[in-house]
Amino acid sequence: MLLRLVYFFYRIYIFLFRPVTYGVRALLVKDGRILLIRHTYRSGWHLPGGGIQRGETVETAARREVREETGAEMGAVQLLGIYSNLDGCVSGHNILFACEVSWRLMRERMLADKPAIHELWRKLFALRRQVAANADKPDTRAYVWEQKSRFDYTPRDCRVFHTSIEKVVVPAASRVYERRRKRLGIETIRPWDEYVDPLGRTALRPFRRVTQLASGAANIFDRVDPTLGQYFRTMMAENLLDLKSRKHKADGAFCAFFELTRKPFVFMNAVGIHYDVQTLLHESGHAFHSLEMVNLPYGMQRNPPMEFQEIASLGMELLAAPYLADSGLYTPAEAARARIETLEDILLGWPYMALVDAFQHWIYENPTRGADPKKCDAKWSKLHARFIPDVDYSGIEIYRPTQWHHQGHILQSPFYYIEYGMAQLGAVQVWANALKDQAAAVQAYRHALSLGATASLPELYAAAGAKLAFDRKTLQSAVDLIETQIAELEKVAG
Repeated sequence: MLLRLVYFFYRIYIFLFRPVTYGVRALLVKDGRILLIRHTYRSGWHLPGGGIQRGETVETAARREVREETGAEMGAVQLLGIYSNLDGCVSGHNILFACEVSWRLMRERMLADKPAIHELWRKLFALRRQVAANADKPDTRAYVWEQKSRFDYTPRDCRVFHTSIEKVVVPAASRVYERRRKRLGIETIRPWDEYVDPLGRTALRPFRRVTQLASGAANIFDRVDPTLGQYFRTMMAENLLDLKSRKHKADGAFCAFFELTRKPFVFMNAVGIHYDVQTLLHESGHAFHSLEMVNLPYGMQRNPPMEFQEIASLGMELLAAPYLADSGLYTPAEAARARIETLEDILLGWPYMALVDAFQHWIYENPTRGADPKKCDAKWSKLHARFIPDVDYSGIEIYRPTQWHHQGHILQSPFYYIEYGMAQLGAVQVWANALKDQAAAVQAYRHALSLGATASLPELYAAAGAKLAFDRKTLQSAVDLIETQIAELEKVAG
C-alpha cells in the first residue's frame, strides 16, 4: 500500500515538472520464454529494469536492476536499441539490453519466415526472368545493367572487386575481429559478440536535444569548408531539417530535393546517440550535392549515378571526422573512439558488400539453381564463410541464411548494393587527399559534386581526386591508410 502511495505522488511530480527520464531494461530469454516481472506499485507485467543511478554506466545499471529484481546475473550483453516514450507528461528514454539468448530468439523469428520467403523468392525469380525476356535481354543481369545505366563497368569488374576485397580487406577485417576477441576475452567471435563494446564502455551520447545536434554539425561543416557551413546554416534557418524522433514519425533517414524551391530537405530520427551524428553528416553530404549542382538547367543533369551520389555522403562522413571534437558534442577521447568505430565499420562493411553482390551474380548466372531458394541458402552460407570467416556460426549454421532472406536489396532491387562498396573506396581516396591538403581536396570534392550527371562515372571520380577502381593496389592503399589512422586514434581514445 505504501509503495502504491509513493508511486501516486511520483506521478503527480511527473505531471507538474515533466522531466526527461533515462532508464534501462533487460530482455532475458530462456527456452523461448521471456522473463517478465510484476511490481507491487503498478499494474501489468514488465521487463526487469529501472532508473540509472548517479555514477553508473547504462550497462552497470541494467545488471544491477536485473540482480535486484530477479536475482539473476547477466552474461555478455548487447544493446538492442533506445526506445522513447513520449506519451503523457514525461519524456522517457529506455535503453534495452539483451543477452545471447535474445539474439537466438530474434533469429528463430526470422527462421519462422523462411517458408514464406522461399515461396516469395520462387515467384520473384520467375517474374524477373520474364521481364528480361520481354525486354529482349538474355538474363536479369543484362536487363538490370542497362536499366541502371551501368556503362562504365562490367560484371567482370565486379568479380575483380570481390576478389580484391577477399585478398586485401578480409585479412584487415580479421585483425579487427581479433582485437575484439582479445578485449572480450573469448575464444571465438560469435554473431552476438559483434554488437557489444569490447571494452565495456557505455554508448556515446553526444547530445540530448536536436538543437545541440544541429549546432554541432554546423560547427563541423564550418571547419570542413565555410561555404558548406553556410549551406547547412541556411537549411537550419529555413527549417529544412526534420531531425527529432517522435511518435508516428516514419522511420529511417534520407535527403529529399524540392524541385520547385531548389532546396534540399534532411529527414531523420535522432535519439541522442553517435549514430545520429554520423547520419546527419551523411545526409548533409547528399544535401550539399544537390546544392552544388542546383544551377544545372535540366532535371536529368541533376541525377548523377548512384555510384557517385554515395561519394558525396560517405566522403562527407570522412571529411568531417577530424572536426568531431570541435563540434562541442565530443571530448577528444570520445571523438577518437567514434572515428575508430567508423573506420572499423568500413573494414567490416566491404566484405559484406562483396558477399551480397557475389551472391546476386551467382543467382542470375545460374538461373536453374538460383530459382531454388534452398540452393540459394547453401550458396549464401558458402559465400559468407569466404568473405566473413571470423564470425563463428558453429552449431548455429541454420541461422546464417536468414541474412539474405531479410536483405531487402536482394528481394526488392536486384544488383543494387555494390555501389556502396565502390563509393566507399572513392570516399577514402578523397579523405586521403584531405589529410594532405584539406582545402584542395574539398575544392575538388565540391567541383565534382557540381558536375551532376554531365560527366561519366570515371570522370566524376577523377574530378573528385579519386579513381574508379576495383584492383587490389588501390584497395590496399585505402586499407593501409585506415589501419594507420586507427592505430593513431587508439592512442587518443585510450
